[in-house]
Amino acid sequence: MEETKLSLSPEERAIVAAPEIILTKNAVLDKVKTALELLYRWQLDFVKENASLLPAGLLENNGKISKGEYYNGLPYLILDYPRNFAREQTAAVRSLFWWGRQVSTTLHLSGGGKDRFSVKLGERFEALKTGGYFLSYSGSEWEHDAGSSNYVPLHTLEKGEWLERLHNSAFIKLARVAPMEELENAPQFWRRSFRDLMMVLAGV
Repeated sequence: MEETKLSLSPEERAIVAAPEIILTKNAVLDKVKTALELLYRWQLDFVKENASLLPAGLLENNGKISKGEYYNGLPYLILDYPRNFAREQTAAVRSLFWWGRQVSTTLHLSGGGKDRFSVKLGERFEALKTGGYFLSYSGSEWEHDAGSSNYVPLHTLEKGEWLERLHNSAFIKLARVAPMEELENAPQFWRRSFRDLMMVLAGV
């Protein structure tokens, strides 16, 4: 028999009857989007000021802000800059807000992009090890949840293991994550993380 009523729990009925919940959510996402727009402007200024240090060609593509509603069922906003995604190689930094889950900055390298920076990353292991990074090198390279089994704390690796991952893995992702409770500090977190990663890629 065809169902003629929606089956809603008391919690679902309460949420449907409270438009302010969605309005508040939209307001938060608008503020995060503005923060990412300001971050991108800051990144461009940073790149201009440090052009002599940064790798040629890495930052030629414009940055891009994307949004969605359903990454594992939750809304997200991302800024990709540098933004080099190709079939043969990836070299990108992703600043992410994932509702209720994660504020993060991730360096994503694969193929030729990984090969280009493997030596510099290998040389900076000790600094990276103390930088609070999580490492992903297997499974899906499009998994962004630093709490998943695809990620391990970088400080748990020895240098030999790190070098082996750099040279033999199809991709490398280094993610630094801030607690969601510190969302108000996300702009400073994103800036600091971007600066740190750029200096690593520059070999400084």
